[in-house]
Parts: sequence; C-alpha cells; structure tokens
Amino acid sequence: MSLADGLRRLGARLAGRRVSVEDERLLALFRNRTELKKELQALADERHRLADRLKLQEGATMRVEEQLAALEQYLGRPEEGHKSLAYFQLRAVWRAAAGRVERYAAELARQVKDRERREQLASFETARRNRLADVDRELVEARVLADQLEAEQRLEAQRLAGLRGFWNHLRRKRLGEAIAARASRIDAASAQVTELEGRRAEVASGTPPMFEGLSLDGRRAVNLAVIAHAESLRERLAGTGLAELVRQTTLRRVYDSSYGGREECVALMQRAAHALVDVERLQNDAADLRARTERLRAAARYRGDGDTVPSPGSLGDAGRVLVEEYWDVYRALLR
Repeated sequence: MSLADGLRRLGARLAGRRVSVEDERLLALFRNRTELKKELQALADERHRLADRLKLQEGATMRVEEQLAALEQYLGRPEEGHKSLAYFQLRAVWRAAAGRVERYAAELARQVKDRERREQLASFETARRNRLADVDRELVEARVLADQLEAEQRLEAQRLAGLRGFWNHLRRKRLGEAIAARASRIDAASAQVTELEGRRAEVASGTPPMFEGLSLDGRRAVNLAVIAHAESLRERLAGTGLAELVRQTTLRRVYDSSYGGREECVALMQRAAHALVDVERLQNDAADLRARTERLRAAARYRGDGDTVPSPGSLGDAGRVLVEEYWDVYRALLR
C-alpha cells in the first residue's frame, strides 16, 4: 500500500465513514511499516556509531603495535638492555608509590565518610529527640486540659440533673449554656490531642536524610592528608637519591633515558629493587602523618571558597608533590 492510499484510508476513518476489515488490516500494516522504518533508521545510526568506534579502536591498536615493534627493536640491542631494565624498574617504584597513595586516599575518604555519616545520624537523632520532647510536652498539656474539661462536664451534668422545679428554670438554662460551651472546648481539646498524637507518630517514624557525600571540609581534610603522605614518600625516596630518577620515568621515554654504563645500571637496579620492597612493605607512621597534615592545614590557602585542592605555593616544600605531580597525586585527590 502506498503512502497516499494509507492516508486516504486514514482520512476516511477519521471522517466517520465505515471502514472494512480489509481496510483495518491495511491500516495496521501501514502503522507497522512506519514503526519498522523508525527502527531500521535507529539501527542504521547505531551501526554508523559502532563503525566509527571500531575505526578509532583500530587506530589505537595500530599505534600500540607500532610502539611495541619499536620497543622490541630497541630492546634487541645489547647495549640498551641494562638501561631499559633500570628504566622499567624505576617505573615500577613509581607505580608502587602511586598505588600506595591512591589506596591511602580511598581508605581515608571511606573513614571520613563514615565519620560524617555517623555525625549526621547523631545530629538527626538529637533533633528528633528534641522534637519528640516538645511534642510530648504539648501532648501532656493537651491531655490534662481535655481530662479536666471532661471532669468538669460530668460534674456540671450531675448538677443539671439535680435541678428540679420551675424555680430553677433560669439556673438550668445558664448551666445548659455553660455545658454546651464546654462541649465545644472538649471537642477542640480532643482534636488537639489527636493532632499532636499524629505529629508525634510522624516525628518518631521519620527516616534519616540521605548522605549527600563528603563535606567541603571533609574533602579538604582528606586531600591534605594525601598530600602529606605523598610528601613523606617523596622525602623517603629522596633520601636514597631515587625520587627524581623515578619521576623522570614519567616525563621521558625509555629511548631518551640514560643511566651510565653497565655497572651504573646494575647498581641503580639494586637500589630500585630495595626501594620497591621498602615502598610496598612500608608501615605508615601515624604520628608523623598527623603532624605533617596539621602543618599543611595551618598553611593551606585555597583559590576559591569551593576549592578542595590547596594552592601549591601555600604549602612550602610539600607543594612540590603538587607542582611536580609526584605519584600521580591529582588522581587521588578529591574534588
């Protein structure tokens, strides 16, 4: 069925003219055809998108293969072997230190998050207890008033029942009016008791708020501790003369590095091996890290009120780990 035929049949249907079963079937086919065209177009768009991604991936794979081929050719030269081993061993020290900093940041962030969540829940519970105490005080007062009015009403009703004779007509009238007025007050008091009981139940069953994430102060505290930890690692490796050599492996390719002759490279590999073991087995000095963090907190300045990473210039020597990006520290810092 052509598009024109389909539109004519649809127009006839909208005009209220009787449509045959065959026309109904054709209209259904027409609608299905339109939906299929939409789906086919969507599939075609997805195919083009996947084809583009495949081309990008093929390009990236080709570049990696070229790099591997060049590296194999380079490592095939005997005179470059020891230099390459020294280079990659120094890279291993960098990765170990970077991994240590990243794990330290993740664990510290978890601890601070748990502490802030506990503080949030404690604050919520304190506020809820205070609100419950206020509602309970109002509820007690409302119940006392309602009970007092009920007792007075019963006494007045008994008095009214005891007034006999026409000579008590005016007294009965005044007493009846007082009873009616008090009945309105009893209804209001009962309604207030009911409302307060509902409010109390609502407060008691309230759920704690969702935790929206670490506060600004919390993220700043984590970042300062991470910078302190990175500074401690840099100083430890600087004491062995390896800190700058290790960092240079992130700035230069193996082809551009030079560590001297065979003896110098072997000695450097031994030092790197010891440093790698030291970094992996190092136990954090909690007291030293606290002292470093407090020193940084006292000195830290931020470019903006919402910034979580301090200005490197405000941190003194510790700012080097930010300026020179020791241990990929920015990857571990919280934003």
